[in-house]
Amino acid sequence: MTTDNAIHARGVRVHNLKNIDVDIPRAKYVVLTGVSGSGKSSLALDTLYAEGQRRYVESFSAYARQFLERMDKPDVDSVENIPPAIAIEQKNPVKSRRSTVGTATELNDYLRLLWARVGHVFCPQCGQEIKAHTASRVADQVMAMPAGTRFMVTFPLTLSPKLDVQEQVDRIREMGFVRLFVDGDVVDITSSKGVELRGGRRVEVVVDRLVLRKGTRQRLIEAVETCYRLGKGRCRVRAVEGPLREFNSMFHCARCDLDMPTPRPRLFSFNTPLGACENCAGYGATIDISRWRVVPDPSKSIREGAIAPWSTDSTWECREQLLRGAPKARIPVDVPWAELEPWQQDAVFEGTEHFYGVLAYFEWMGTRKYRLHVRVLLSRYRSYVTCSECGGTRLCKEALAVKINGKSIADVSRVTIEEAAHFFGEEIELSQHELSIGELLLRETRSRLKCLVQIGLGYLTLDRLTRTLSGGEMQRVNLATSLGSALVNTLYILDEPSVGLHARDADRLIAILRNLRDCGNTVLVVEHDRRIIEAADHVVDLGPGAGERGGRVVYAGPVAGLKGCRESVTGAYLSGEARIPVPRKRRKRTADRLILKGARQHNLKNINVEFPLGLFTCVTGVSGSGKSTLVQDTLYGAIKRRKPGGYAEAVGQHDELLNDDLIDGIILVNQSPIGLTPRSNSVTYIKVFSHIRQLFAQTRDARIRNLKAGAFSFNTPGGRCDACQGAGGIRVDMQFLADVYVTCDHCQGRRFRKDILEVKYNGQSIHDVLEMTVNEAMSFFRDHKKITRRLSYLCNTGLGYIKLGQPATTLSGGEAQRLKLAAHMAGGRKDRLLFIFDEPTVGLHFDDIRKLLSCFQSLVDDGHTVLVVEHNLDVIKHADYVIDLGPEQGELGGEVVAAGTPEQVARCKRSHTGRFLREVLRQAAAVRS
Repeated sequence: MTTDNAIHARGVRVHNLKNIDVDIPRAKYVVLTGVSGSGKSSLALDTLYAEGQRRYVESFSAYARQFLERMDKPDVDSVENIPPAIAIEQKNPVKSRRSTVGTATELNDYLRLLWARVGHVFCPQCGQEIKAHTASRVADQVMAMPAGTRFMVTFPLTLSPKLDVQEQVDRIREMGFVRLFVDGDVVDITSSKGVELRGGRRVEVVVDRLVLRKGTRQRLIEAVETCYRLGKGRCRVRAVEGPLREFNSMFHCARCDLDMPTPRPRLFSFNTPLGACENCAGYGATIDISRWRVVPDPSKSIREGAIAPWSTDSTWECREQLLRGAPKARIPVDVPWAELEPWQQDAVFEGTEHFYGVLAYFEWMGTRKYRLHVRVLLSRYRSYVTCSECGGTRLCKEALAVKINGKSIADVSRVTIEEAAHFFGEEIELSQHELSIGELLLRETRSRLKCLVQIGLGYLTLDRLTRTLSGGEMQRVNLATSLGSALVNTLYILDEPSVGLHARDADRLIAILRNLRDCGNTVLVVEHDRRIIEAADHVVDLGPGAGERGGRVVYAGPVAGLKGCRESVTGAYLSGEARIPVPRKRRKRTADRLILKGARQHNLKNINVEFPLGLFTCVTGVSGSGKSTLVQDTLYGAIKRRKPGGYAEAVGQHDELLNDDLIDGIILVNQSPIGLTPRSNSVTYIKVFSHIRQLFAQTRDARIRNLKAGAFSFNTPGGRCDACQGAGGIRVDMQFLADVYVTCDHCQGRRFRKDILEVKYNGQSIHDVLEMTVNEAMSFFRDHKKITRRLSYLCNTGLGYIKLGQPATTLSGGEAQRLKLAAHMAGGRKDRLLFIFDEPTVGLHFDDIRKLLSCFQSLVDDGHTVLVVEHNLDVIKHADYVIDLGPEQGELGGEVVAAGTPEQVARCKRSHTGRFLREVLRQAAAVRS
């Protein structure tokens, strides 16, 4: 392998990497795999990406290069022949409400240009199309009249009532005009005598009189341009015989006397003052009294306290006046709120002649905002509600009035990407002139939409907030953007792009990765998915174990060779030598079950779903079929709302929830970060650090120095480094780049003062302990059951490789989720709980999935219920019960396709999950026999 066709990394010692040498073929599709914690991210992101970024910055100006000194250099001897690098990670750092899928993929830029160039303007009041006429277009229409037609070109003028008429006529004459058209007559103003205007102060200035013949066109265009310049964009052509023709250089509705702005790209951006809705400033929502907060439990009647702010002792008068007046207004007070007619619900909020409404009550409370408790009360019932002016489109009415084939830019942004692709590919009809203008824009728009569909995001909408996307969805959005940018000779590093992707979409993803490669780019994918690995040109397997037992190159070469590598755990699973077996016996359903009726949030089709209790249940389906909407948005909120503490967020629309009294609580274990600063780490999260600090406080050196347990905490003053305040690093503002943390010069990243670090327990300082992996700490503290008991849960969830003091900000979404699971298991609660997991296999190797499944089974054996939203077939085949949604994504999904054991779902021909599950179960049966 020569230096021309490979990236050479020599002596890599980042984190747990053991001074390894790695060669990455350029312009190839390369997979970096290995057990969780083997050092994949350390090599891909902390080494190759960091070096690629440094080389990129080196190509900048001298001003930009000064920041290289602040960027930590990876611990590596050399990295040669590396191109500029782009990392596409699972994280979703977007917090702004202004970022949408359309802006993130740059599709909005193309749509804004397209609507500005070929859009048709309609009057927002009467709906009539408004056309602006260029001088040449006016000339085309006038020249179409019969030859020899005599006509005048004029522009309307309203004389000011503040000035003398004759004085204004003199000014017109001084401008070179000699005639006015007044009340049907042409008036000559060349005479110095006074001019009598019988028609009042509304006149027309005659710019030119013409006879239609060959050679008239240029003179006509000049006359029209003069009219536009002096007549505020208006021009009239009066033929001696024939109708009056009115033209406007601007968009003006004569019927409504309404001026519309000229379409320009800024008009269609909700991030500019020109295009943003004035009421919501382009956010699409305003902070107002929220109905779902006022009525948090629609199953209650008015008498039972459905109106939350009127259900307290201090507001009994409000409740009583409603109970007295509602029957007079034909509003039942003993019927559940959800069963009231929409007009009845509106009446309760808006009030009637028999009682004052909820909104009037809050208006009155608003006059007393000078009191703190009133402000607290108002904030409790306020939330973002859809803007009443723009309907959530974010745009002003002028932007919404511009349409292509009857659709505004907001209409296209509202539908799914798959429907938008069909509109631009099949439905859109443009004239030849419009096509010549917008052809390039259409081509780029179709290409990007097609890429989003291929990558499995066809169910999203362009106006979807990027802050609501999962890490996997955000990663694929960024991947589609990278494809659209058409970069070449670039190193693309992707961190598990298959996350959140159904098995049927894997082939589409592989095709996109190969497309990136075929453009001359090097594609390095950190991945555990079997199909993604097997499709690679080259595989690098790190291991053989996690943490300190990993960090070596176990295998590098073609996929076929990996399957025969005996030292590789990955190879053992790919070859079938190691596997996750199907349970020999599944738990049977009992009569205990949660029943959710009439779920209809987003794309759910008013479905009834039963969730058996005391089982390990998987909710499956293609991406966008409604799994998260059903489980997280509806079921979780509906149960949480009825448990102590309540639920402050919106709950998905449904009719009723039954049997929630059969569980004591519900816990959602998702991939959200456990901390936003480097101070949060695994040992503080599972509450084991206090026991470790207590051990150090009991040592002889600590007692001599009179040090208490608090001195060994980096979160409180006393023992921590004063320079970095225990963070171990200092945040540096990189101006045009993202902020970075650099190692503290005073403590060298050790977090504590020198005298604290001199205190040793079994020869190790508090810093040394925090640098241990969980596996190492299990051995070090083997005589302390309180510590090892809690740490064992981290090992059982596949996190034995992480360091005790590893900042929470460096954990992936999957690692954070498993850390939450370990914390809940360490808590040892005896209640009957429902655990909900959102794709817990993110970042997990085959071998770690086996450990995770063991944890799930332990939870169920302890009397809990485990409900998992998952695509991984190894997890699905291990479940006791499967609920499969679909059959497709978006509006074509939202139905229960199949429900039952994995074997029963596998027999369902409508189920995409069943199709892949069928093959997995067949292979398992063949091995067992």
